[in-house]
Amino acid sequence: MNLRKHIIIVGLILAAWLTPVLSQDYLAVVCAGDTGMTYYVDGWEGSTFNWTVNGGTISRDYGDSVIVSWGDVPGEYEVTVQEVSEHGCFGELKRGTVFVSAPDIELGDDAYICEGEVFTLEPEGVFYSYLWHTGSVSPSFATQEEGLISLTVTDSLGCTWTDELYLEVKPLPYVDLGNDTSLCGDQELILDAGSDGIDYRWSTADNSREIAIYQGYQEIWVQVEDEFGCRSGDTLVIDECDIESYFSDIPTAITPSDPDGKNDYWRVEKLQGYPRAVIDIFDRWGRLVWRSEPGYPTPWDGKDMRGREVPMDSYHYVIIINNGVDKSVTGTITVIR
Repeated sequence: MNLRKHIIIVGLILAAWLTPVLSQDYLAVVCAGDTGMTYYVDGWEGSTFNWTVNGGTISRDYGDSVIVSWGDVPGEYEVTVQEVSEHGCFGELKRGTVFVSAPDIELGDDAYICEGEVFTLEPEGVFYSYLWHTGSVSPSFATQEEGLISLTVTDSLGCTWTDELYLEVKPLPYVDLGNDTSLCGDQELILDAGSDGIDYRWSTADNSREIAIYQGYQEIWVQVEDEFGCRSGDTLVIDECDIESYFSDIPTAITPSDPDGKNDYWRVEKLQGYPRAVIDIFDRWGRLVWRSEPGYPTPWDGKDMRGREVPMDSYHYVIIINNGVDKSVTGTITVIR
């Protein structure tokens, strides 16, 4: 009997153990990364067998059977085997195709969002099941929290794949323009939008970190954007000048005759912002005692307009602003001798 003829006639039956068959086109279907998958043939006693496995690694070779560990790359891979008899006769080369399956899932690179934003993942593709790191089984995932995000999907063949990314939450630029306030006279207020930004947009059309503002009602806002595109802002209201409040803390007494040389003049520092302001001082009977020059260049020293010292008493004053607005400030100033 011709041995080669018997090998050809009987042939080699290439088969697999413990692997489901997807269709007659495939020897077996496995999941990417599967290990311990067995493939065997029926041959003659005393024969040897030459195996090749593309896309996988033979971890054990028992001659007429091999155990294969498959790689992580899905696709169709060929398994071949050829029998060699004890007399050196070669049998027919047998081939089989193994389908290595893995869900095609890609979450992308690590990402970041700005504080307060929502990060949403909607992976492409349709899978049999989804399992996120939080236990959610929804096809999509949304969060505002920093941390590792992972998703395991299962395809219709029961194969799973996991992908992950790290989400960082960037803090917003720190912006604090301060409390609402009012400005009077030539007062200047410098508003600082902070050092966290690279782009500044003010309601005044300025684009610098700092701006100067002056009296008059206005609502000032700023939007600050940092290097990551994160934005925040603040708003400040400047109220109309409250003259009485502005001058509420001026001195209420002078001691021009006191030998210590202190407090001899009635200094009204806040008048520096009103270069046309005039102060009139009256005695208790309403008689004008003293009047300043515009802008109050020379502080009152407790003397009348003729240079005579006025008696120790409380005197009534009127500060006439003269800034185009019909406003004045009244009060008393006491001369102590």
